[in-house]
Amino acid sequence: MRLIEIFDSIQGEGPAMGKPATFVRLAGCNLKCQGCDTDMKTAWQSSTDEVLKGVRCDRVIITGGEPTLQMAELSKLIAAFHELGKEIHIESNGTNPIPDETLKLISYAVISPKRGSDFHLDFWAGKTNVHLKFVLGKPSWCWTSDLLKPMVKRLDKERVWLMAFGTDRDLQGAVEAWDLAMQLCVNYSDRLHIRMMRR
Repeated sequence: MRLIEIFDSIQGEGPAMGKPATFVRLAGCNLKCQGCDTDMKTAWQSSTDEVLKGVRCDRVIITGGEPTLQMAELSKLIAAFHELGKEIHIESNGTNPIPDETLKLISYAVISPKRGSDFHLDFWAGKTNVHLKFVLGKPSWCWTSDLLKPMVKRLDKERVWLMAFGTDRDLQGAVEAWDLAMQLCVNYSDRLHIRMMRR
């Protein structure tokens, strides 16, 4: 599989916010989002066994890029993590469904749909281990309150998260995301790694 990096950190956003994990960042993405913080140029080829050796924490978060672009390798990796008793999370833009036999091994699938992309909202909304994370902000792929309000009404609010776009420590837009989360009775996600200037 094509890999960018493996590192230990604290999950900075979403339902596992504040928890330690090993992050496995896979290479490649089918979207080109303005402000993406992933360096796609540093990818290398790695085997499942090599990835397993690099994971120290009991919780592993598979991210990207877009990990579902390597679905065959991803499914093998998730099955291997499951055999080791790891708590498995995945982060995806939601444009590619994950097969049920693989998805059932995942504790949290955090789907962050990008505005204007071909994501499968109805598929993800029907899965109880899926959390939907919407990013508010000025870039064209981010969401606005007007777009989110009617969409959120038909979703399980316990599994919906709103987060502000930003790479600066003060996270401009966080108050707006907080206020909208309160208005819609959904979860607010901060970006702790940005606040703490960590990855």
